[in-house]
Amino acid sequence: MNCCQCQGIEQVFNAKVAARELRAYRKKGPRKTTRLLIDALKAEGVDGLTLLDIGGSIGKIQHELLDAGAARALIAATRLHDRADLDQQARWRPAPTEHAEA
Repeated sequence: MNCCQCQGIEQVFNAKVAARELRAYRKKGPRKTTRLLIDALKAEGVDGLTLLDIGGSIGKIQHELLDAGAARALIAATRLHDRADLDQQARWRPAPTEHAEA
């Protein structure tokens, strides 16, 4: 099966894009749809839970849920851009996070 959405994604999402997303997040917080997801998850309760975040970009959801009481996060990086994003996360702040390449 051909997935046109995934074709060339490494050229679209790279370390430069990750750095720009991190700056925007630090300045304005999560985008509206991301905030809606975070709020819905927090409403269900995340205390002590483990988050599995596949292709988690710069870690907006990860860090928001860790701040809300999640015990840890597992980030599954499947693409080159995810590794660039993980580099940005590491510079952002340490967290109880594990990284796995799928």
